[in-house]
Formats: sequence, C-alpha cells, structure tokens
Amino acid sequence: MKILAIDIGAGTQDILLYDSEKKLENCIKMVLPSPSPLFATEVAAATAAEKDIFLEGCVIGGGVFSKAVKAHVSKGLQAYMLPTTAFCLRNNLEDVRASGVKIVEYKPEGFSGTSIWLDELNLQPLETLLESVGESLEELSAAGVAVQDHGTYPRGESNRKTRLNYMRKALSEDPRLSSLAFREGMVPERFPRMQSAMRRLREQLSCKHLLVMDTAPAAVNGCLSDVKVKNMEEGNLLLINAGNGHTLVCLLCHGRVIALLEHHTRYLEAASFAHYLELFCSGKAKDEDKFMERGHGLFYLEEPPGLESIDLIAITGPHRELLSESELDIYYPSPGGDMMMTGPMGIVQILKSSLSHF
Repeated sequence: MKILAIDIGAGTQDILLYDSEKKLENCIKMVLPSPSPLFATEVAAATAAEKDIFLEGCVIGGGVFSKAVKAHVSKGLQAYMLPTTAFCLRNNLEDVRASGVKIVEYKPEGFSGTSIWLDELNLQPLETLLESVGESLEELSAAGVAVQDHGTYPRGESNRKTRLNYMRKALSEDPRLSSLAFREGMVPERFPRMQSAMRRLREQLSCKHLLVMDTAPAAVNGCLSDVKVKNMEEGNLLLINAGNGHTLVCLLCHGRVIALLEHHTRYLEAASFAHYLELFCSGKAKDEDKFMERGHGLFYLEEPPGLESIDLIAITGPHRELLSESELDIYYPSPGGDMMMTGPMGIVQILKSSLSHF
C-alpha cells in the first residue's frame, strides 16, 4: 500500500510517500517551503515594479501572501482576482472587496500588468523527482492533503469563531479526529480551500481514495503514530501542535476528543501558556478570558479530568519548544524519527483506517 500525504502549512509543505512494505524511516520524505510565501514574493516584485496584478488559479493559503496583496493595494496599485481565487485572502468576498481588491470575472481588457497563476498543489515537479529515484504516483492506493481553511463566514462575524464552531459541531457528532477529514465528494462548500485542494488532487491523480483535512488536526492525529503516544492512546492525553501560525491543543481521553483550544502561536509565552493549560485541563478556561482575546477559541465536549490526571503531554510542530521553559513534563513525538512527519502521518492513519473498510 502506497499513500501520498502532503501537509501544507504556513512555513513548510511536508511530503510523505508512505509505503507499507517499508519501515517508516525508509519512506520518501521531504520538507519544502510552503507555496504561499513564494507567491507572496512574486506579488512583492510586481509591487516594487509598480505593476498592477491579476491573480487567477486555485485557492491557496493566505498568511504572508495575503499581506503582500494588501501591501500592493496600499501603494495605490490595482489587484484583480477571480471570485474563486479571492478566497485566498478571506473567506468572505465582501471583506475582500472592502480591502481594495477588485473581484472580476475575467482579466481586464488591455491589462498590461503582472499575471500570476496560483497553485499550491502542482504535483508535476514531485512526479519528476520521484521518477528519478524509481518511484511513481501512478501506483498509489490513496492520497491526502492537509490545508488550513477557516471556512466561509457572514460579514461582521469572526472567522476564527466560525472555525471553532464548525469543529465543535463535527466533534459533537463524532468525537474522533478523523471526523475533521473529508473524502472525495464530501467536502462542504463552506471550505473553498479544501475544495480547491481536492479538485487538484483528482485532476492529477488516478487513485481511487482521496482525502483532505485541516493541518492542525492532522498533526495532532499524527502524534498517535509515535510509538509512545500510541501505547497510551486509551489514557488521558494532552496533544499540542505548535505550528508556525496557530497552536492547537487537543484533550483526548480514551480516544475521544473532549476539549479543544486554538491560539495564535506568536502570542504564546511558556509560563502563561502552561498556566492556562492547567485551567483548560480542569475545565476552568473560558472563551471570554483575557488570555483568549487574540486566540481562536476553545470548547469542551465532556468534563475534563484535570492536569493531574493527564497521562502524557505531547507537543509537535515547528514551534514545539514553546513549553520547554515551563515546568510541565513534555514529550516530543517523532513518527519514524521525524517530527515534521506528524502532519502527513495523521493523514496516512486516517486513510489506512478508511481503506481497511473497503
């Protein structure tokens, strides 16, 4: 069984070609720059040249790319985007228009600026590289990609709260992390980036089974691929993904998600975060707390057991050192000896479970 898993974060895209006939340590793995900053560089170049831009193609991650487009417009230059592509900036097109971006159906007649085709899932370079080492994407059993998608939201409402409300609803119906993943044909319209990612997978791959999910739950789920974490799966686990942009905290008890918290990584500091985790694990944390003002939010599905009853605190992600100066006893998962593969392995585990039912 071969599975292609790609986790596209704010800083890197982590790629794993999982092969069940090999030790995980021997599978092909890559950590490459995330596409979004590369496109941001192209926008910045057009800004420096004082050229208008026309953006078309797929929905990609915002972040630094979104900032580059806003900086472009702030210079008095025009930025034109197709309606679908505009979801790169915000998941509400009224908000995109309000930022000064022109949403158009076609490239403006006589446009003489810089045209940029956006695509964060062009698999051709990967295919070429794999062929050079005797591998191929033609023999895949399944493939999956993780991207962050806040979901569309009504103007005036918080896209951060909308994101957490969706997770709460999905996990209320099925408290497994796999409930936050979507198979082909099941991606809700409210997630334009996930829909775009699924389309790109299908356009380029012939394998029967495809999956998309959010990056943070993928990484948290991937922690369970680490031998030590897996052996304690039936206990009380505090699993944390400290990503470049966001940090997700998941309280997993006997395999069920019972609480979730998400914050912006750049606002977190070891001592205050560790203290707040104690409140979170005891059920005393609240959305309206001052600590959560700049965060996405939190929710409980069941009564938490308290920090003293947590069997293991595991943290992964590029900012996993976040709690290194706290007094908490921290474990650092590394599936197959590579922390950067927690996201791809989270995808692989869900796909393997799905394939076992066919």
